[in-house]
Amino acid sequence: MVGIIFGTFVPMLLLGVPIAFCLVLMTIFVYVDIGDPRLFTQIPQRMFSSTENLLLLAIPFFIMAGEIMNRAGITDKLMTLAGSLVGWVRGGLAHTNIVSSMFFAGITGSAVSDTVAVGKIMIPAMKKNGYSEEYAAAVTAASSVIGPIIPPSIPMLIYASVMNVSIAGMFLAGMLPGVLVAIALIVTAYIVAVRKGYGERAPFVGFARLFIAILQGIPALLLPAIIMGGILFGFFSPTQASAVAVMYGLLIGFVFYRTLKLSDIAPILLHTVKATAMIMFLLACAKSFSWLVSYYNLVDEVTVMFVSLTENKYVFLLLVNILFLIIGMFLDMGFAIIVLGPLLAPVAYQYGVDPIHFALITCTNLTIGLASPPFGLVLFAACGISNVKLTRLSWAILPFVGAEILVLLLITYVPFFTMYFPRLFGYA
Repeated sequence: MVGIIFGTFVPMLLLGVPIAFCLVLMTIFVYVDIGDPRLFTQIPQRMFSSTENLLLLAIPFFIMAGEIMNRAGITDKLMTLAGSLVGWVRGGLAHTNIVSSMFFAGITGSAVSDTVAVGKIMIPAMKKNGYSEEYAAAVTAASSVIGPIIPPSIPMLIYASVMNVSIAGMFLAGMLPGVLVAIALIVTAYIVAVRKGYGERAPFVGFARLFIAILQGIPALLLPAIIMGGILFGFFSPTQASAVAVMYGLLIGFVFYRTLKLSDIAPILLHTVKATAMIMFLLACAKSFSWLVSYYNLVDEVTVMFVSLTENKYVFLLLVNILFLIIGMFLDMGFAIIVLGPLLAPVAYQYGVDPIHFALITCTNLTIGLASPPFGLVLFAACGISNVKLTRLSWAILPFVGAEILVLLLITYVPFFTMYFPRLFGYA
């Protein structure tokens, strides 16, 4: 099987074949090698059965809720609030960028959406105020990592559907790590601003303007509170919460802010369908590959390999972090979760790592990979918005990626930061 993987999957990947097709074609080649024609009937069966998980219905609804908020101009309100809160600190626009991403994370759950929505406004504003274009793009790309960590989170939904981990527990576990990442980025942005002379300290906007900004931003900030509160207090399931998020977004877009128009509905639906189709097709194709994992007893082999390297849980977690960081730089996050989650999570359980804790380690790790050179997905999104070359952006983002890795190590070796809320509400 290893020979087939390197002989088919890797070359197709290097040639630019979409990962989903790579998985299916590689599976077909392995089935041919096994020589049992009956196996080919399993491919469509497994592809369709993988989409029957009710939890997966939450994905299109959360994507749609984020797009509704974006179309309704909620981004502007959140950035005004963020600027009123932290804009007066040295390097204020960078801090505003980061805090805006933290607010926006509670709405979209997607790093790329965060990069595009916040970057379109903040990158030109930062350039106009004397920040270098590569620094502005780096802050935007690095802060978008917060999106999939703070709930709701699309990668967490994928992980929960694949590994049967409580999505409510994962949402709770992501709250403190998301805030820690934001704090680490703000500290890094302040240090860089002081060293390079970016953004002279501006006066505080005043409590009156801050109060107005809070009033305007509250309806948008209530969305994650409604989602988490409804799930935790049993008013609705995570899937139902995603539908409530859509209804709430339409309500404040049409009624409260009055910035959403009927003509926006068609583009919102089109974006939702496209984004959902990509995720679901990848899940379906990966399901056909998952049979090979059990057929070849790969979990047992991976367990033996790690145990032969070390019996220490902390060394194991370090090795996993290094592996995920490298993979996250090159491969799609959804693919890494679907393929590597079933391989490594059972090994982690053998070492005594809590399933929710390992889920957060995995998602945070791969999320950082989205902003890591050379091929992080949000890097390309930030380059497209700012017209900055990838090499310049890669150098500029390194201090921020370093800060995120420090937070990753903190949540890896101090489970309190991920497990406090899940334990408080009885999910661990």
